[in-house]
Formats: sequence, structure tokens, C-alpha cells
Amino acid sequence: MNSLLNHDQVIYSLDTSALIAAFHERYPIENFDSLWHRIEELIRNGRLKMSQIVFEEAMRDTEIKQWCDQNQLKQDFQVTIDEAVQEHVNEVLSQFPRLVDNRTGKSGADPWVIALALTFENCVVVTEENPTHSQNRPKIPDVCAYFNLQCIKIVDLIKKENWIF
Repeated sequence: MNSLLNHDQVIYSLDTSALIAAFHERYPIENFDSLWHRIEELIRNGRLKMSQIVFEEAMRDTEIKQWCDQNQLKQDFQVTIDEAVQEHVNEVLSQFPRLVDNRTGKSGADPWVIALALTFENCVVVTEENPTHSQNRPKIPDVCAYFNLQCIKIVDLIKKENWIF
């Protein structure tokens, strides 16, 4: 990724785990209202995105869906699947077939988080997962490392955006 670009040009590909952890555990909207206004601003400015598959997974959470609907975020938040994203999903799964494992209930949306990031220049993946350093049990950070994608947590996004509350 080109580090000469300023932070305003960074695009974030958001994983469901990061959204759910932030919304319900770390930064509840009733306690961190200004944070969620900043997140909404990122979404409206086209800088925080979810692939359609990931977005649909996140919308299974009733409260997150309500927040998204009330703020009319879907159009700016959800990225429709196109051929480029699909090709990147195939590339991710060819290198990391165990990223998705229906037998263990692993998320089928994980490859889409990474694929979306691969379609944008200067895109950073946001997840709350930790790396396993295992080809047999890869997580999003492991795959990001392989593809040289920066992978951060929500708190790192806050720092990267220089948000002060």
C-alpha cells in the first residue's frame, strides 16, 4: 500500500466481528454517541465499507440493522459484489481454503472482507480477530498478512483517524 497517501484517502473494509464488538461490547452507542457519528461520517464519505455478503451477515443483528436503517447507511456502506471482488474471493480461497469451514461454523463472509480490500488501493481491513499463524486455522489477519494488507482493530481505526473524544 502506498503510505504517501494521506489518511483521508484510506478506505476501510469492515468485518462483522469489528462492528458487533464495537456496537455491543466496547463502544455502545448510548455511551459513545460522538464515535458513532464519526463512523457514520466515514460511511457517508465512502471510506468505511462492507462487501454485500458481510453487510448481510451484519444485518442479522437487529440493533445494528436498526441503526443502519435509521441513519440510511446501506447505500454508502454496502458494496455490491462485482466481478473484481468475486475474482479476489476466488484468489483468497485458493490460498486459504480453510478460511471458510462449514463444518465448524466459520464465517463464510471472511473472504469477502479481504476481497473487498484487495479491490481498493490503500484499503485497510478492520476486524477484531487475532492471527493464528496457522494454515489449518487461518483468520482474517493471517490472510491479510499474506496479501500485504494492513489489518487493524476498531481502536486502531480511531487512532489512525486521529479522533479525540
